[in-house]
Amino acid sequence: MLDQEQFTSGQINWLLLATLLWLSPCVAGAEETRQLPEMTVQGETPDGPAVYPIDLQQAPLTTADSAALLERAPGANVNRNGPLTGIAQYRGMYGDRVNVLVNGMHLSTGGPNGMDPPLSYVPRAQLESLEVIRGIAPVSTGLESIGGSMKANVRTSHFSSGEKFIPSADVLLGGATVDSSYSVGAFGALANQNHRMHVYGSKENGDDYKYPDGKVTPTEYDRNNGGIGYGYQNNGQEIGLDYRQNRTNNTGTPSLPMDIIYIDTDIYDTEYSGTFGGYDVHGRLFYNDVEHKMNNYSLRTPPMPMMTRSNKTSSDGLGFRTDVGYALGAGRLLLGADGQFDSHDATVTDPVNNPNFYVDVFNNVERNGLGVFAEWNGSIDTHWDMQLGGRYARIQSTAGDVSHFMAGMNPAINTLQTQFNDSDKDNNQNNFDLVGKLEHAYSSQLGFNIEAGIKNRAPSYQQLYLWVPLQATNGLSDGHNYVGDIDLDKETAYEVGLGLDWNTARGYVTPRVFYRYVNNYIQGTPATDPTVIMVSTASGDPNPLQWSNVDATLYGTDMGWGANLNSHWSLDGVISYVRGKRDDSSDNLYRIAPLNGSATLSYTRANWWLGLEGVAYARQDKVSKTNNETTSPGYGLANLRGGIEIVRDLALNVGIENIFDKEYENHLSGINRVTDSDVAVGQRVPGTGRNYYATLQYRFN
Repeated sequence: MLDQEQFTSGQINWLLLATLLWLSPCVAGAEETRQLPEMTVQGETPDGPAVYPIDLQQAPLTTADSAALLERAPGANVNRNGPLTGIAQYRGMYGDRVNVLVNGMHLSTGGPNGMDPPLSYVPRAQLESLEVIRGIAPVSTGLESIGGSMKANVRTSHFSSGEKFIPSADVLLGGATVDSSYSVGAFGALANQNHRMHVYGSKENGDDYKYPDGKVTPTEYDRNNGGIGYGYQNNGQEIGLDYRQNRTNNTGTPSLPMDIIYIDTDIYDTEYSGTFGGYDVHGRLFYNDVEHKMNNYSLRTPPMPMMTRSNKTSSDGLGFRTDVGYALGAGRLLLGADGQFDSHDATVTDPVNNPNFYVDVFNNVERNGLGVFAEWNGSIDTHWDMQLGGRYARIQSTAGDVSHFMAGMNPAINTLQTQFNDSDKDNNQNNFDLVGKLEHAYSSQLGFNIEAGIKNRAPSYQQLYLWVPLQATNGLSDGHNYVGDIDLDKETAYEVGLGLDWNTARGYVTPRVFYRYVNNYIQGTPATDPTVIMVSTASGDPNPLQWSNVDATLYGTDMGWGANLNSHWSLDGVISYVRGKRDDSSDNLYRIAPLNGSATLSYTRANWWLGLEGVAYARQDKVSKTNNETTSPGYGLANLRGGIEIVRDLALNVGIENIFDKEYENHLSGINRVTDSDVAVGQRVPGTGRNYYATLQYRFN
């Protein structure tokens, strides 16, 4: 039974949404209706997959983590471990199960604990678009997309018409009170019909953020980002070159054992597209290099005086994609090949108390993938469209020998080290993916769709090669030590989905339902090796987990909806629900978002707008016993946002988030590990308190 506090949170939750819905008939008749913009479900290409583009207009430019915007898309959410470490979640899957592309690239992240997920390389001020592909991801979206696909695009230059070079620029200044943060950014471009070039840069800095009972420490952050790019086109051929640099300095991650000291990343990208007769040819080659350092003593007090630890990691990734598309029958066939070649190293040291201390956590780890795919999109009659796709991918993983400075003195550690070094460390998986989708246009306003697919994912390098009990779990953040299993099998998901799209001049609704069974789902289960338990107990966790293959089921529903009330008023929102559970035991999957939704009532004029947003999360009591996950109460929040064009090209956006300064805990926030904080150790990290923000943006083109 809910206690009084939880009951009140839930009532506020749904009362807020109900109030916004109740307002609609009150203003619907005030003025004539207007046609809804095509913004909710649209085609990536005329024959491409349905995507949900997230409306960035009312999203504050001062938001440090672009991943937070995923909460605005049906089925999507974000796992938070710190201000810049938002890990994408879609329909209950997260981390590397979700294929997140940045400018079409799959980036190799630098650390073994998810401190630099892909969207952390896209500051909000540089974000041009963020899209969530709804339902089963087409095979063309990436090597592994068992949990769906998302696409983030960074601002870039665009060709103009004529020979004259046309300049454009965008300058941003912003600040927020909840963390005393500021952001500055600039983008400049010059282009004509054949050439385009651009340069950009941004800086974001914030202190520990406030919540109603104090401050969450450490949640400070400091990120600098910039780059340059050039493009050339002529006679239907185009080539683009881009270089991007990210420098993240002292940044807290209170849900993880260590904080970010620096993440230095360089990203190189080149892309070609051209048309030869009826064939569209596309190619991309990209590379990223990451140097990453973290520790548990610079931004927080270590758990014990002699337990100071530092972890220095490095990673690099080389990727490519090439494809050709051409007309076939009543549609278009896309044939392609892609690859991703990643390497990882991580060494833990203690430079403060013991210069001799070191642990090779990961050494010469390689995870390489090669794939080929075919996908046809087209019409099978007047009212039916179809997508059929197939993919084969070969994922090969291997690792080098490791060492521990205590191996000569500690028999248990020596046993684990010897077992790992003497083992065959190759893990090779053959993945076959199939996707089929049917869309039926019942009328110009109503359509139905059905989809089915088989998707695969090979184990991550952490799940294979974590040989000594540690919390290097790609941001899982459940507080347990883990060990890997070199013999893990691939995950195989069998998924079906149904959907409806209704869109008129007065409103739209796009519900989806899905069911996904995952064979060999990789989940931590209680370790049984006495040596593992002995070593883990000595480091503070007597109940370590080992990555294992189990079976799991995820199902649910999500929906985007809206009403065009009149020429100035509109109401839009999303609702999402997912249920995740183990099939091999009576347990639930870990870190699954509860039922949640949002609604925004907007008033728009020619040069200004206002938006009142309600956000509601239900109680989550379907939690993982294996991961010792705690329940979380429901809550409701209200946000007020607005913007005005002061003069031509100069706009001011302001807002108040969490208007009533409510204390709440998002279920997807991690558990606090930091002793010198106003948040108790073991408590879920609370959300931000009342926040006033403002941004001033000058843009001309």
